Amino acid sequence: MPDFAHLNVLSLESRRSEEMHTLIRRYGGAPQVAPSMREMKLDLSAPLSQFERDLSAGDIHAVACLTGVGTRMFLKELAARDPQHLETLKGVPFVSSENKPVQTLRAFGLSSTRMPEPGTWPEITEHFLATLTRGQHAVILEYGEAVPTAMLRELGYAGIRMTSVPVYRCAFPQDTAPLARAVRDVILGGPDILLLSSGTQILHFLKYAEKLNLLEEARAGLHRMVVVSIGPACSEAAADLGLRIDLEATPHKMGILVRTAAEHAPAILAARLGRAG
Repeated sequence: MPDFAHLNVLSLESRRSEEMHTLIRRYGGAPQVAPSMREMKLDLSAPLSQFERDLSAGDIHAVACLTGVGTRMFLKELAARDPQHLETLKGVPFVSSENKPVQTLRAFGLSSTRMPEPGTWPEITEHFLATLTRGQHAVILEYGEAVPTAMLRELGYAGIRMTSVPVYRCAFPQDTAPLARAVRDVILGGPDILLLSSGTQILHFLKYAEKLNLLEEARAGLHRMVVVSIGPACSEAAADLGLRIDLEATPHKMGILVRTAAEHAPAILAARLGRAG
């Protein structure tokens, strides 16, 4: 069985922090879980009103759903305005990035095309380019992170209009003490391994380090660690922030993330320390 060999493992997981703590300990690591964000529900009045107008005009040709929670919230609020909207949506193609939005849509009587793994922005972009034509309009339900500029640009070149409904945004957690402690511990060389299950986690970590006037020190500390990502979207976001990714989980699941790290990270860290010595 893969084993962290008692190395210190930092996770910035928020929603499933207890599960992450248990997984790290199960694989022989010393866990430090510092929630890095909280989800903030946004006022959907304006985007829902626009969505209703476009739907009534037959001007929505695809909808992309990224999470079950965000999809459920959107559909509940839309149906509360007019239950007939759900019937109209049966004529609109939906695409889902993972199984949870597929199940949520089914509960509302709607079907969806499941994107191939890893079901991130590139797969959704490729699907829209293959199925939509110039002048058509796609809507994406944002959840925590804005639609990448590159996606908007590529679809724009093809003449496909893209708008978004921002269901959630991510903010710092209400209790920032664990996050502040994690920043300082990284600077002091405490954690050996960093597990990332979303790009927003490392963005918030760096933003909080900047808030503490410790950004450059935190970056130097991260550079010494073995960084493990849950998948391509997370890796890409980390790379955009100047972070090196050493390992990537396949398939892109939390349990596989921890297992992959336990299996390979200790050797990577030993080799890195050996070279440094």
